[in-house]
Amino acid sequence: MIIETLIAHVVSYFYFQPSSSRDRKEAYAVSQALHFFWGLLFTSVILYGLHDGSDSFTLKWLVIVSGLLAGYVFFENKIKYPLNFFFTSSLSSEHSLHMFYVKNRSIVQFFVQQMLYLLWLFILNALVTLSDEPLVITGIGLFFALIYLISLYALKRRDTASTYPWHRLLKHASTYIVLSAVSLVLLQLILEGLALLHRSPLPVSLLITQEPYQVLISLSLVLLLLMKPTNLVIRAVSSKYDPKKDAALASQTEQDSGFKGAGAMIGNLERLLILLSFFFGSLLSVVAILSIKAFARYKLIAEDPYFSEYFVIGTMLSVLITFACYALLVLMLV
Repeated sequence: MIIETLIAHVVSYFYFQPSSSRDRKEAYAVSQALHFFWGLLFTSVILYGLHDGSDSFTLKWLVIVSGLLAGYVFFENKIKYPLNFFFTSSLSSEHSLHMFYVKNRSIVQFFVQQMLYLLWLFILNALVTLSDEPLVITGIGLFFALIYLISLYALKRRDTASTYPWHRLLKHASTYIVLSAVSLVLLQLILEGLALLHRSPLPVSLLITQEPYQVLISLSLVLLLLMKPTNLVIRAVSSKYDPKKDAALASQTEQDSGFKGAGAMIGNLERLLILLSFFFGSLLSVVAILSIKAFARYKLIAEDPYFSEYFVIGTMLSVLITFACYALLVLMLV
């Protein structure tokens, strides 16, 4: 169940958390924990439907969900900030590690946080395999759920100004359940299509060596990783090379940057096409994709050496992450 657990974490942590541009109330810990819960609810409805609701999966998944909720609240409110303070204060200002951390603070913190989350995910998957007794698994799940509820109550007492009215709660619940039901229908259609390919004599069926469900969740995990998480990593790594930081270049860059959010969409499409090129062994397609991207920014690349370096760093990092995700997909499908 490790792939399903990773999908639940990625969806809840990266896709359901409020963005910084939203209302300030969304920044409170209670709201963040509830948004994480909505992400798990969304993912659980889909996975439960794909598994046809077997009793064994249901009990184990309840432990996973409750453990993810308890781990998220505990990490975000008890470990995250002390951990960041430790990295900042424990290294001498003359130490080379300190200089590296200062230059790459955001990406180092992000990497350490996700490694700790990954460790917790493996621990949860180990817990659900300790016993086949339903009472034991149910007890573990209730224990984690109790920790989550107590943590929410404590956060509510701490953040007295935090509000989450009932009408918003019902609105979010109904919206996410409908979205998860629509997504479930689409994924079931894709699953049926993969099953037909698996049984067909077509050449593409030779690429599918695992069961259709395994192929579906593996592809889903890789695609989820290639979108928003990769955008965040690339932005964190390349931000210090961004020429927009120079006030003299900011106006020109913004004027030539096109629609808001177009860069992220171009990056998503670029990585998706490169993944397909790797999958079918067409390296010439990768060259064509990168050439199209460079042509769109040709004016800035030719006139601004700072932007050209920034462009190359972001593009190479995007290709590297795509190749790593392709390797992960191959390992999951072998």
